[in-house]
Amino acid sequence: MGFELIETSVKNGQYHIDLANPDKPNPINDQLQAEIGAVLDDVEADDEAKVLTVASAGEHFAVGADIARMNEWFESGEWDELIGFFRAGQELMSRIADLEVVTIAGINGYALGGGLELGLACDIRIAGESATVGFPEVDLGMIPGWGGTQRLPRVVGESTAKELLVTGRHVDAGEAFELGIVDRVVDDEEVGDELAEYRETLAQKPDHILPYLLDAVETGAESPLETGLSYELVCNTFASFDEETSERIAEFADR
Repeated sequence: MGFELIETSVKNGQYHIDLANPDKPNPINDQLQAEIGAVLDDVEADDEAKVLTVASAGEHFAVGADIARMNEWFESGEWDELIGFFRAGQELMSRIADLEVVTIAGINGYALGGGLELGLACDIRIAGESATVGFPEVDLGMIPGWGGTQRLPRVVGESTAKELLVTGRHVDAGEAFELGIVDRVVDDEEVGDELAEYRETLAQKPDHILPYLLDAVETGAESPLETGLSYELVCNTFASFDEETSERIAEFADR
């Protein structure tokens, strides 16, 4: 499938997407949603997939939902199209969040609104020093609609999330790290190298283990501690039954 708004690569279960709108700083429209969705189809169908990284080929990660496209629906009263766009974006972010592979966003420049929601849907976020994140929807008379009101509080806490959402203020890379919105900050030119290193590292991990790890963490984060511990035990038990685990345990014991 040919793409117009993204560039992709895949090697040994390592998938990568570069947002690459040639004319604009990657506004998220229905076409971009569809192109990313097509890559997710491939990831979900690939039993050897382990990691998906998302970055930008330009100076900015993504400036959010395509406001020009939304304005057309407002002017023409095409409310079904607008609501469908909201729903499609939410479903896309949920698909990314639910992938049984590790997902990592490499953020440079602006990651605003839907762009930040894309980052928050990923498991890990690496920021370049130029990164600026935020949710400016309040100034448009809207709220984040692709998971921002739900995922941001889980990352920074309810009070901080409310402050960021009601003010709509921009946050630079340093503060984003302090708040926990991003996990690391590196020089802009090092973002791609960091993502490549993560892809190579994760490619060496046992084929079966990453889904168990992700599932245990995500289930525990949404459950009481005792429930999370019980689920951890189940995941660890099933993971240990895998032949590769036996082989790695034996190899380690022989050292």
